[in-house]
Amino acid sequence: LSGIAGKLFWKYALRKDGKFIQTFSERNLVGDPASLGNHWTPNCVSAARQLGGKSKYSTFAFLAGALQDGCKDSLNSLKGTGVQIDFIRGTDRKQTRRPKSYFWKRKSSDKSAGAEAELVKQETVEEYIERNGNRGGTSMIGGRISLAWEDPKGYARELVKLINY
Repeated sequence: LSGIAGKLFWKYALRKDGKFIQTFSERNLVGDPASLGNHWTPNCVSAARQLGGKSKYSTFAFLAGALQDGCKDSLNSLKGTGVQIDFIRGTDRKQTRRPKSYFWKRKSSDKSAGAEAELVKQETVEEYIERNGNRGGTSMIGGRISLAWEDPKGYARELVKLINY
């Protein structure tokens, strides 16, 4: 991250007023690119340049999938406690697989040496929590991944319901 490759990628991501960020967001984060509006990319670029560029570490953590796969130990500690975890999900289910990334690879299994690798379906956080016994309710709102940005009114409404529960 702090080496040459990380610095080069960071410069690439921020060049041309965040063109890469816009393209990545349209392909991987939202169901409808129009929902990003005019402020998404400038906001991302501005945040990226704050604190002398130190925000790159949280960006790299996101791209590496740390936020998707790095919470099993925390979720395991809730098993058997009766704690229920609720979800706010997006209704745009066009893409059911993870966004493509050069920072992680899908797990595969080889049936035999030299055979093409077969993709193995990874358990989602939602499936894991269901199996763990901590599954609560699910609210559906507009959007795909960046729900608070894509459907801010729907997200606020459902979040207030969860808080007031």
